[in-house]
Amino acid sequence: MLTWLAPIIVVAVVSLAVTAKLLVRRRAPEGGWFTDLPRSAGSLSVIGTMFAVMLAFVILYSLQSFQHAREGASIEAISVTELSAVAGALPPPANDDLQGDLVCYGRAVVHDEWPAMRDGNASELVESWIDKLYNDFAAIAPQEAQHEAAFAQWFDEVSERRNGRRERLAEASPFLPMPLWFALGIGALATIGYMVVQADKRESKVIQAIPIAFVSAIVTAGLLLVAFLDNPYSDSNGSIRPTEMNRTLDRIDKGVEAPCDELGRPI
Repeated sequence: MLTWLAPIIVVAVVSLAVTAKLLVRRRAPEGGWFTDLPRSAGSLSVIGTMFAVMLAFVILYSLQSFQHAREGASIEAISVTELSAVAGALPPPANDDLQGDLVCYGRAVVHDEWPAMRDGNASELVESWIDKLYNDFAAIAPQEAQHEAAFAQWFDEVSERRNGRRERLAEASPFLPMPLWFALGIGALATIGYMVVQADKRESKVIQAIPIAFVSAIVTAGLLLVAFLDNPYSDSNGSIRPTEMNRTLDRIDKGVEAPCDELGRPI
């Protein structure tokens, strides 16, 4: 979701809610539709509390998932840096091949997989570089003790890279099920709708408009926050970007003959 669109949505919903209440106020009888005001206020309190609790839990869950995606991207980038260092300890020409493959892997993650994740997809280009890394490493025959140590560390870092990428990709698709969005929508409509029918001619228009404006703004902002957290790789301000992988490329892409172009495509 574009950042500039969120304030427009909030203002639009607040305007609709205030307008609806003022229109209902015109037709409301003296004293409002409810004859038992304490019971009416109690019902609104129950509805609002139930919705607030549900929204709070969803935001917390969404924030945890968002953080997992960020951590996965960081773990992956760090492991690629370590893999490049380990590759340097392996015998030539395999060390140069592996370092070049890792540069191409990083470029493909930044320029191909990150845009693909906005649609919930993975990158076949990244998968191809993973396969090439596996094949190039499998062709190495360790000759010295330090090579055997590098072999063991390589497998550890590959596992870290794999887990980081898996966690990153797991959060690419929206994780909130549609029934949960339906429940949130019902709760929001019930809360705002109940406030609309509490219109009372005895109060001024301003006093009638202020409470529903505040509530509708908070409700809408909360739902927009959930939608933002549910799409961590959207191209908007605050979304997760391949910052860590770019930093990794700054470290490992120095004097390496990579078998790919700047976008990670084979040459």
